[in-house]
Amino acid sequence: MTTTFEEDLPTQIASLSQQLASGTYELLVLIARADAEHTWETSGSLSCAAWLAELCAIELSTARNQLRVARAMMQYPELDSAMARGDICYAKARIMAPHLSPESINQLVELASNTSVGRLSKAIAAWTLRNEDPETIERRQRHARSVTWHTEPDGMIVITARLQPSQGARVCAAITAAVQAGARIGSSEDSVNQPSDNDNQTDAPAGAHQRQRRPTLAQQRADALLTLATDGGSNTVHEVVVHVDVDGNHLADGTPLSDNAVTRLLPSSFVSLLMHDSARQPIDASPRRRFPTRRQKRVVDARHSQCAQQGCNATSFLQYDHKDPYASGGPTVIDNLQRLCGPHNRQKNPR
Repeated sequence: MTTTFEEDLPTQIASLSQQLASGTYELLVLIARADAEHTWETSGSLSCAAWLAELCAIELSTARNQLRVARAMMQYPELDSAMARGDICYAKARIMAPHLSPESINQLVELASNTSVGRLSKAIAAWTLRNEDPETIERRQRHARSVTWHTEPDGMIVITARLQPSQGARVCAAITAAVQAGARIGSSEDSVNQPSDNDNQTDAPAGAHQRQRRPTLAQQRADALLTLATDGGSNTVHEVVVHVDVDGNHLADGTPLSDNAVTRLLPSSFVSLLMHDSARQPIDASPRRRFPTRRQKRVVDARHSQCAQQGCNATSFLQYDHKDPYASGGPTVIDNLQRLCGPHNRQKNPR
């Protein structure tokens, strides 16, 4: 496909995306009809999903997701209408479908219409925590726990774990602590990148020799998980940071936690509570010193989830930086701290 003017590319991409969304909706309508009319039974398939996967040459899991959404559209006209109008896309409907009920449909449709796809899962989890009995939620989550794995074409094994929030928080905290401790895990050719407190921390130079290449954050987490799972655990002390604000408790990534879940964490984990004010801002704690304290870092992490440089979306290996340089009298207080990625920190603070 060619274009006459390169500046038309955004318009063409947006237009084609709308066409795909419209086509996906029409496809789901037909799938719902085929399911309701048992069209698939004449093919000898064991299920509608198996028939759909064969007919459309797609993965069985993809067919099951499409069928689940199609059935939800059939059962809930509110969802069907919202998708027909374009207020809710297939990606959102796929997230919503398992959680819909006659009592929740209107509120979840409104929630999904005003929430981005990336934030919808946590938004629904928070809504559920506010509107369901905690014990009911806990029983459902415990029943849904699982660990599965499969082999991909490149020979790698992909492990998927579904854990209750309190248990998942402990696992993630242990992995993060092992990475931050700088434990040398895995290949001897890897050197673990352990962020320092220095505003001018540097990264490995581009094009460094293979033996000096630092593993990515994902690779370090994989190494840490392997050690935790096969070497009898880690001696690293780790903490679970629970944010507390007017909406309740949640982990740093926004995963909501019930009071019961926090209570269960207390006997088995080192839990730090990070309090938020009425404006949902973490409360400042700011002694006079060159480097931010651990508590200040937690507050800054909560306020700045990605690089503060406009247009940069980096979220890993961010460094703590004084907006007003410390050398020029800038205090080490929350309002004067931000997080920058290595390149932007070096650009602001050249040696």
